[in-house]
Amino acid sequence: MKSSPEQIRDFLTTNGDLLVVIHFSPDGDAVGSLLAFGAMLDQLGVGYVLAVDDIVPERYSFLPGFEKIRNLSELPLNKVFDRVVVLDAGALPRIGSAQACIGKKTKILNIDHHFTGPYYGSINHVNVKACATAEILFDLCIQLELEINQQIAYGLYVGILTDTGRFSFSNTGPRALEICADLIRRGVDPSRITDNVYHNQSFESVKALSSALSTLELHKDGLICLLSLDRDHDTNDTEGFVEHALSIKGVVLAAFLREMHEELYKVSLRSRCQVDVSEVAAKFGGGGHLKAAGFRFTGMKNDLVDGLIEEFERQLELHNIHTGNGSDDQ
Repeated sequence: MKSSPEQIRDFLTTNGDLLVVIHFSPDGDAVGSLLAFGAMLDQLGVGYVLAVDDIVPERYSFLPGFEKIRNLSELPLNKVFDRVVVLDAGALPRIGSAQACIGKKTKILNIDHHFTGPYYGSINHVNVKACATAEILFDLCIQLELEINQQIAYGLYVGILTDTGRFSFSNTGPRALEICADLIRRGVDPSRITDNVYHNQSFESVKALSSALSTLELHKDGLICLLSLDRDHDTNDTEGFVEHALSIKGVVLAAFLREMHEELYKVSLRSRCQVDVSEVAAKFGGGGHLKAAGFRFTGMKNDLVDGLIEEFERQLELHNIHTGNGSDDQ
């Protein structure tokens, strides 16, 4: 479902205060898209607040405009905005406490490449075929005749790079590569981005990864792998931890359970088979993509693990997957 550029311009330039938010557990596409969108609004002469209900990973702090991102806890209590732009969130619960900034009269612009349904915006600019929300924003820049400056270019490149798994996931198509080539021609330095995003982990993050890897456990004859991290570790940068579980030979479904507070967990899901992990996440109130999804869980860890394994096993049976290559067992 796509709206016209004119509808979006009218929405953004209407009088009233404007909040731009992304999903909690922000990844590169969310953060990059948020910063790119802020720079787009600057060109339109629109005032705004960029915010997220979470801590943004330090690895993205090199991006132009990073200092403009505010934690929702910094906003005035019970502040309701006239307009809210939601980026990269398939469902409103994914923006966490930012939902409290939406009143009965608040207009919502939803820009996204997920679909967990139903559409929740007053205007929905959604393209599920796009590899990233950043791809949608690139096209929107062209349609609105905005200059793709350094803040926009770097944000969009990071969004596409991370959501395609460094151009290795199945959503990597000609369009993604064409856009990134265009952004490089505009001055983006790919090596600088790769160094910051992938080769700049803190000591605490690497130590946390070591602890998480020590919890690896296999289920369902090695088709399912789980790992976890308790709240005692002083790091918020756990992006990519779940990929280590998925990289194990024979594993087709993986989950990373991150304890945030007592009985509060963030869960990342990955698939390299026909199982759609966005459907699994939806069972727990989350969402995402076919191959990557996530959710928050409140309750006991044992209940979370049991429920997750049960749903994973149900999905494997549903798709008749009994071998580690992810194909149907003939």
